[in-house]
Amino acid sequence: MDKYLPKIVGPALVLGAGGIGSEIVRALAAYGATDIAFTYGKNKDSAEALKAETEMAGVRTHIGSFDPKNTEALSAFLDEAAKVFGEEITTVVNTVGISPNTPLEAQTLEEWQQVFEVNVFGSFLSSRFIASRMKERGTHGSITLITSTNGINSQSSISAHYDSSKAAQALMMRILAEEYAPAGIRINGVAPGWINTKMNDTLPEDERAKEMAKIWSGRFADPAEVAAFVAFVASTGGSYIYGQNLMIDGGYR
Repeated sequence: MDKYLPKIVGPALVLGAGGIGSEIVRALAAYGATDIAFTYGKNKDSAEALKAETEMAGVRTHIGSFDPKNTEALSAFLDEAAKVFGEEITTVVNTVGISPNTPLEAQTLEEWQQVFEVNVFGSFLSSRFIASRMKERGTHGSITLITSTNGINSQSSISAHYDSSKAAQALMMRILAEEYAPAGIRINGVAPGWINTKMNDTLPEDERAKEMAKIWSGRFADPAEVAAFVAFVASTGGSYIYGQNLMIDGGYR
């Protein structure tokens, strides 16, 4: 029984440790991770503060900043992390994503391309690279993608590009999950509903009120409660979960 209780075994990696990503770093540490690498975008100061906080809790860290589509940079980062931690990364969570929230008739081809570049192409290239590396090195592990309920139930035309990208990401996750399951690699998605993050700060007030009325719990999620669920899925507690896109949305109609 003990081996199935939730615990993070081996070094972990969080791609995109801003917003919900920082809470996932904390949740992984709470689930027993003693080595955590994470990447950041533009906010180096926040990343350094998170690094200091995590190390104060007794967790070794390694941080960096690069485009997840750049698999050469990703490979170098993973090599560096393996040297720091003394073993390969076994748990990966990818939170990287963008959502511009633009009126439908103002959405351009360039904006659609930008959203798919990050949410689909970057997610695919980094996930495939990491899974392939795990397979080649005989590492059993888990990769969890932060998808979205928007990819299941499109919520507004202002996020048409985001919703479409998240639907594509979820299907891509299923394909990767089946491909790498025989190698002992679990790949899943966690699909949050509305969360109180900076990415949702651009949501117009009328849209926020409309969406809030649809949520059974009557509130947007706290990033920490979503992060706790993500950590569970990534942990030994989720050992029999393969290829699932798991919704956590507070009840939504």
